[in-house]
Amino acid sequence: MPVIFICFIVFILWFRVKSKQAGKLSNNPREEFLKREQEANFTRKKDISGLNYITVSENALPFSETDDEDEAWLQNNVKNIISRKMLNLSGMTNTDIKLEYGHANLDILSEYDQNFSMFLTSLDRWGSYLYEKGDKKRSMQILEYAIDSGSDITGTFTTLARIYIDNSQPEKVQFLIDKAQNSDFFMKDTIVSKLVRLIQDFT
Repeated sequence: MPVIFICFIVFILWFRVKSKQAGKLSNNPREEFLKREQEANFTRKKDISGLNYITVSENALPFSETDDEDEAWLQNNVKNIISRKMLNLSGMTNTDIKLEYGHANLDILSEYDQNFSMFLTSLDRWGSYLYEKGDKKRSMQILEYAIDSGSDITGTFTTLARIYIDNSQPEKVQFLIDKAQNSDFFMKDTIVSKLVRLIQDFT
């Protein structure tokens, strides 16, 4: 699948999450929302060099030489993304970003945030592909890394849960349920519902 298509899908998902977050703000009096937005648009540019950028070592993930063209593409896609700057700004609306870092930094910080979303999406695709190919060990390593990095992708949770169930480790599925329940993920309820169903089917 072309990289540009994946970028488009990630952007749409990213935009939906940001819109939902902004919607929560707009439940406040309109005047307050407009006041914050106006203030944000006039906030001066701040130094962002010291932010908590996300770095990923290639040694942290199970890259390997392969003759499988599909997996090779998935691996190269992940390598390409981790060479870029990434930030997790999932808890911030565009207004929040402008207020915190200045209007002039919005575009570049949004790019870094989208890079992070693309990274998690790429891990999900790679891990799921390996699971379907029967390589559960490497799949588990990739998906666990994604969860530890803050992934909120439903498929990442459910595929990892299936691996745990295949390994007769339902207690680890409960850990995933607890993690999702204690989160502010956009798809929180869907994730929990699917994980609970997997445990019920197992028992």
